[in-house]
Amino acid sequence: MSRIIVITTDGTIATRRGPTLAGAVPALKGEDVLAMLPRAGADLAFEEFTNVPSSHLTPINALDLSRRVADALERPEVDGVVVTHGTDTLEETAYLLDLTLRSPKPVVVTGAMRAATSLGYDGLSNLAAAVRVASDPIAQELGVVVVFDEEIHAAGEAQQVHTQARAAFASPGAGPLGRIEGERVRIARRPLGRQHIACQRLEELVDLIRLAQGADVRLLRHSIEDGVAGIVIEAFGGGRVPPWWLPHLTEALQRRTAVVIASRCGAGGLGDEYGYVGAYHDLRRLGVIFAHNLSGPKARIKLMAALGAARGMGDLRGYFA
Repeated sequence: MSRIIVITTDGTIATRRGPTLAGAVPALKGEDVLAMLPRAGADLAFEEFTNVPSSHLTPINALDLSRRVADALERPEVDGVVVTHGTDTLEETAYLLDLTLRSPKPVVVTGAMRAATSLGYDGLSNLAAAVRVASDPIAQELGVVVVFDEEIHAAGEAQQVHTQARAAFASPGAGPLGRIEGERVRIARRPLGRQHIACQRLEELVDLIRLAQGADVRLLRHSIEDGVAGIVIEAFGGGRVPPWWLPHLTEALQRRTAVVIASRCGAGGLGDEYGYVGAYHDLRRLGVIFAHNLSGPKARIKLMAALGAARGMGDLRGYFA
């Protein structure tokens, strides 16, 4: 029988409505969930990390969680770890775990879209599926995965794509790694190009700015003048900005601020064949860093970790190469 540690951060999977409250709040403890969970051929132990909605968590909290997961994985009797997490920032925590953990043992992040007292509560089915994945040897060497609605997604690809549906997570441009079918875990593909960043700290002063049509430079100016360490810009398409942004990006780079370009499309590589001002060729000439195949939130998490680990600009660029 597999030994699985379930580390709880709470979120919707652990919320219920109280008689005097206007909405659902974190209320379920690990033992409450264990009492409701059907045994799935695994010996489960619950450990509480925190008891807050994921909108209250920070990347520093997520790095502390990574250390907690690493400690659990080092125990020889432990076969895998499941993390329960609120959906609001689940994809960011899962990606930071994937960047900072090195164990071949399975690490599965899951949650719920419905509170425990709601019709259609999906917390138990998602948790049971996550435990099944963490218990299966086929999940070794997958890296951190997100399990939702019986689908298995790589942490580097998973994004929340719906605010209400139980199938709220997908991997745009890639598709799931596999599925849970009854009692069987099926893996159709394995993630390529996984990366490890051995960081002991995160650089917290990293801003994320999303471009929109006609966007002015006020937010960019604030970031530059505040002296942040890094700026991630969700640019248009394959990496394009309005022409009036170029002088300000040049200034940011001259101040040795790390400027990373992601796409606001949320999936796909960067690059184009356009020759007009502000297109990819201008950004490449300026010397920005390109975050291929990463959403803006994931590029921010990666830049925070990379800045915490890099010894210089060469190291920093290497993490994004």
